Amino acid sequence: MEETIDPGLLEQTKNQIRKLVAEIADLAESDIQPGEFYVEFLNRSVAAVAATGGAFWLLDGRGGLRLQYQVEFGATGLMDGRVKTGPHDALLGCMLQASQAQIIPPGAVIEGVPQAFNPTEYALILAPLTVDKQVVGMLEILMDPTRRAAQQKSTLRFVSDLCDLAATYLKNRQMRQMMSQQRLWNQLEGFTHQIHGSLDLKETAYAVVNDGKRLVGCDRLSVALKISGRTMVEAVSGQEIVEQRSNLVRELTRLCKAVIRSGEDLVYTGSTEGFAPDLRDALEMYVDESGSKVVIVTLLHRPDAANPEVDGKEDREKVPFGCLVAEQIGDELAPTDMHARTEVVSRHSSTALWNAQEHHKIFLKPVLKAMGSPWRMFRGRTLAKIAAVLGALIVFVLAMAFVPCTLTIEGHGSLLPEERCKVYTPPVLGAKVREVLVDHGEHVRKGDTLIRLESPELDKELRSLQLDEGKALTQAATLQGQLQKATRTQSGQGAEDENVIRGQLYEARLTSKNARERIEIIEEQIESMTIRSPQDGIVTTWEAKKTLLGRPVDVGTELLQIASTEGEWLLEVEVPDDDMAPILAAKRKLEDDIKAGRKKEGEPLKAYFVTMTDPEHRYHGYVRKVAPSAENVAESEQYKNRHVVKVTVGFPEEVRLDYLKRNQTKEMRPGAEVRARVDCGPTNLAYYLLRKPIQVFYESVLFRWPFLR
Repeated sequence: MEETIDPGLLEQTKNQIRKLVAEIADLAESDIQPGEFYVEFLNRSVAAVAATGGAFWLLDGRGGLRLQYQVEFGATGLMDGRVKTGPHDALLGCMLQASQAQIIPPGAVIEGVPQAFNPTEYALILAPLTVDKQVVGMLEILMDPTRRAAQQKSTLRFVSDLCDLAATYLKNRQMRQMMSQQRLWNQLEGFTHQIHGSLDLKETAYAVVNDGKRLVGCDRLSVALKISGRTMVEAVSGQEIVEQRSNLVRELTRLCKAVIRSGEDLVYTGSTEGFAPDLRDALEMYVDESGSKVVIVTLLHRPDAANPEVDGKEDREKVPFGCLVAEQIGDELAPTDMHARTEVVSRHSSTALWNAQEHHKIFLKPVLKAMGSPWRMFRGRTLAKIAAVLGALIVFVLAMAFVPCTLTIEGHGSLLPEERCKVYTPPVLGAKVREVLVDHGEHVRKGDTLIRLESPELDKELRSLQLDEGKALTQAATLQGQLQKATRTQSGQGAEDENVIRGQLYEARLTSKNARERIEIIEEQIESMTIRSPQDGIVTTWEAKKTLLGRPVDVGTELLQIASTEGEWLLEVEVPDDDMAPILAAKRKLEDDIKAGRKKEGEPLKAYFVTMTDPEHRYHGYVRKVAPSAENVAESEQYKNRHVVKVTVGFPEEVRLDYLKRNQTKEMRPGAEVRARVDCGPTNLAYYLLRKPIQVFYESVLFRWPFLR
């Protein structure tokens, strides 16, 4: 009678198997450690096929199989000696030659190999693990031999699929290992290039610790060297300077001395048992100071080629001349891997540090290098290069000395009419600008009102004087009537009163006269507060209304500047006083040439200028006058707080017409910024280019140390 299978239970079982297979597939694509994978993979595989147990085998380096993990494998009796392992081992060896998974019933013998059979009471499913067509291991499943043949075949196919997933993990693992090794080789190549790139001891030591730290993968890497019998810490990773007096460096130096003296590497992983007393004391003191959990000290030995043969033997003495100290503060790296990488770094570092140390010992090394460098330049084609450079230098010097050029001195200035005047505040105290009738750029004619000032104090004084005058006049009129009345009276008392009245009348008239004179003076002052243009022209003061309106002004304050637009125009150029020497020398030479008849009488120094509105075009002019004295210009933008000399430059009428035509204007613009250059005559190229440095040399060097002259 056939068993009835519950459909719900069947579906639940299928879902569990799918879940297990999905988990195994995720494990195969993950980057977990091999030991963890073997456990998780075999447990899920045994559960998925409902087997009694199983085992995961991998080939070792000698061609044999090594058990990596097992589940209930002890039930076979192979692990406790109840069943002989020879037939089973031979069976596994035969299956390694097979390309497909097979089911071996209990007691079944491999054809042609009588010693290879299944000695257990279970049916064994043996499936090879193949990576790149190479068998690398075996999956062994213990199955109930009473299962039906159809179930066994489906289980065999299922186990084969599981082996494919395990092979995928092993292949991915190999690829990751190869990539990791490739990165390690690249890092090692870069490390070797860096440490052998210099013979300077400090540079080499810091290259070893900083680049070696990344290669080892530790938290801190230090190097200590024994030079002239004294051990010192030369470099610590991540630090630019090693402070020898710090407690940490002192304890590290003490530990390095003890390890170098012992002649053996030191590996500390948390326990100091088994170390010599001096090593143990130094190690405990340093660990307490640094807090490191892992300390590995690897000795640096002299290169083999540096040591002579001892007693004719090929073995050379290993003499430590320093050590590398790798430290791990966390637990991220296994001490075994850290020690192995430190040994690799020490082997490559020994040669670089030894060579740098030997190079450092050379007596008078800088002097010897300086003496040897010039001789190397005369080897091979370098001689031709030196000859070419010397030839070019000679040509350059000759060009600087004999190539002529024209020296010109630059100055900054303004374009101004020759006739111009300034309007100042009249001699009125307490004046204030009441009204400004003109502004920048406006044309005015002679006599036009420009500014009106006011003085409340002056107005007050005028009213007071007018009152005094009126009072005096009234008093004089009254006294005049009294005088006439007294004149008609002929008594002696009347004569006396007449004299008194005459005196009072004289005093009143004198007061009135004085008041009138002062009123006229004040009226003249008030009239002078109406500022009028002294000539025809244009206002050149910038923003006059904005600057002057409502502003109190003192006597003599400049209010406006009026420039005549008729007549000649000129340039007022400011030349720095330290640039005047070539101009004065050219002026003296011109005067000498005129006296000697080489130049015409009245011929001036030539000059040219450009305007900021049209800097591309040059206008030619001539020097009219050079100021006899220099002045300090504190507000100049170009020559702030420098002494300058005013040079007046004129130009002919055709230049003015050319300027008007190019700028498309009817009149020249007063105050336009210009840059002028005065022609100082021919000179050589060296003075033209090096005039300023030569001047600074004379001012700064020869002036301070006159004995150099």
